[in-house]
Amino acid sequence: MRLANPSGGLLWHWRAWRSQARWAATTAQIAAWLQQVHPQSDELLLIGASAGWMLPSAWLQQFKKIEIWDLDVWAPLFFSHRHGRTLKKAGVSWHYHRGDALQQLPQLLQNQPQALVFFDNVLGQLRFMSAHRNSVQQVQQTEQRLREIVQQLQGRHWASIHDRLSGPVDSLTAARAMPSTRSTTVPSEARQQMRLDRAWLNVLGAQGEWLDHLTASVFAPGQTVRDLAWPFKADYWHWLQAGEVRA
Repeated sequence: MRLANPSGGLLWHWRAWRSQARWAATTAQIAAWLQQVHPQSDELLLIGASAGWMLPSAWLQQFKKIEIWDLDVWAPLFFSHRHGRTLKKAGVSWHYHRGDALQQLPQLLQNQPQALVFFDNVLGQLRFMSAHRNSVQQVQQTEQRLREIVQQLQGRHWASIHDRLSGPVDSLTAARAMPSTRSTTVPSEARQQMRLDRAWLNVLGAQGEWLDHLTASVFAPGQTVRDLAWPFKADYWHWLQAGEVRA
């Protein structure tokens, strides 16, 4: 996002460029999951895309029109460098907007009533948008904001990939676990969710306390989701969760 924001800016793009080899397995898993997301429209509303470092150009080029939103002033430049030539060759019309799409979401949904809405690793960043991100009040506000976003999407075809948890790993266990992914169904009981979470974190070699990105309720109970391990750093991993909600 903005230069001062920990989720964006030049530091983020430099880190993403340097990390492409380490992220390659996760990027391939994202591409495989997206192949199972079949748009009902040739329009895409892409929110939080940054430069699309982990997005496959092959998936994007199936659309005729893409409207992209991000807060990061540098994102359009790097997105164009990464995907622009392929999209132009495929005849895709795309436009990058700098702004807070989540604040404008109702209007954007109205502007593109048929478009697939895709949140690209943005919903898990909401808790970082406050200077008091660890306060009880801020956690409650973030969870409420996520519920509001899901409510606004009712009746729409949408998908998201976002952080569930992140934290330190045992490097040897983590190396053996990669690439690691699983398909699961969101349980209705919190106790069952905790058991599933612990089992997954054990596979990833999780150590110590992991940060909760407050996205556990983005997908409803019964929803099929894809969990992916993302070796953000050699010793600090993210648990990504991806899912699609059809209209």
